[in-house]
Amino acid sequence: FPKEQSLSLEISQQPLFTIDTSEKRTVTSRFYPEFKFSFETSKNLMSFYNSYPCSYYNDNFMTQWSLYANTPIAPNVAEALYPAIKKVMKGLTEYDAVNRLLNWVQTGFKYEFDEKIWGHNRTFFAEESLYYPYCDCEDRSILLSRLVRDILKLKCILIYYPGHLATAIRFNENVTGDFISVNGQKFIVCDPTYIGADVGMTMPGMDNTSASIILLE
Repeated sequence: FPKEQSLSLEISQQPLFTIDTSEKRTVTSRFYPEFKFSFETSKNLMSFYNSYPCSYYNDNFMTQWSLYANTPIAPNVAEALYPAIKKVMKGLTEYDAVNRLLNWVQTGFKYEFDEKIWGHNRTFFAEESLYYPYCDCEDRSILLSRLVRDILKLKCILIYYPGHLATAIRFNENVTGDFISVNGQKFIVCDPTYIGADVGMTMPGMDNTSASIILLE
C-alpha cells in the first residue's frame, strides 16, 4: 500500500499490565527433587499473549521462534522464580547446573501436541509454559533458553530439525557431547523434550549436520 511501513512485533520489555495473579503452581524435577519451584503468573499477561500475532524476520519463517525466545520474562515472575533456582544451583558447575535445569523442564512439565490442545500449531512465550498445563518441544526450548540466558548468562541458540525444535548452549567450561558449530563456537545440544537425556545428547533420528540454526539475543 502507498506509504506503508514495516512494524516490529518484538517485545523488548514487558507491558505494564495490572497483575491478576494466577493460582500458584509447583514444578518438580523427577531426577533432582531439590529442583522444586513454585511460582505465579499474571492472567492479564496470558490474555495479552493469547491474541498476540505471530511474526518472523526477512521472510524467514523459522525466525518466528526467536520473537518468543527473546521476549523477557515478566519481572514479577523472575523475582519469584530466579532466586530460588540460583539458590539450589549455588556451587554447581555450569554443566551440572544446566543438566538439572534441563531435567526440570523435561520432567516437570507435561508434553502434549498443539493440535490436540488448541486445534492448531501455537508457540508459547516463556511464561505461557509456566502457566498452561501442557507444552511441546518448541515451548520447552524457548523456556529453557530464556532461563539459561537469564540465570547463568550463557549464550543459547535454537536448533530446528524437521518437525522438532531443541536448544543448544555455549558453555564457558569444557563440556563434551553433541554440538552445533556457529562462527567457530561450540553450542552443546540440550534437548528439553528428550526425556532423561543429559547435556550433549541429541534425540534419536535428529541430524545435527543438516539442522537449521535460529540465533538468539
